[in-house]
Amino acid sequence: MSDVTLMTDGPETLTSRRRWRRGGSNGFELDARRSRLRAVTDPSSTIPTYAGVLVVLVGFALIGIAWARVAGLVDVWRQMPYVMSAGLPGLGLVMTGLVVINVSARRQDGAARARQMDTLTEALRDLQRSLDQ
Repeated sequence: MSDVTLMTDGPETLTSRRRWRRGGSNGFELDARRSRLRAVTDPSSTIPTYAGVLVVLVGFALIGIAWARVAGLVDVWRQMPYVMSAGLPGLGLVMTGLVVINVSARRQDGAARARQMDTLTEALRDLQRSLDQ
């Protein structure tokens, strides 16, 4: 059974909150999932940075595995399966992880800049109010 409650935060926004009941107890699985998703997608969150670092490390591990397998082989035709199955995907993961880290750093900088601008705007409003009096 689910209850749907509509809440308005202002005239422009409308959010919905769903509560799921299972076995007679009130569970908030959907709200918990949303809060975890908000924690990951928040511009000031460091979780994407750590995920990007993890992806880069996995990519380097794949490159290392490919190098270890290829280093013992003399024939190029025997080396190619390792290069194709571990080396190139490892390189792709390294590049993808670096892009994730870069985008996350830019988002964190943008969020910090927005907070600074809000603080500056509020300080200027206070100054304007004090000058008007």
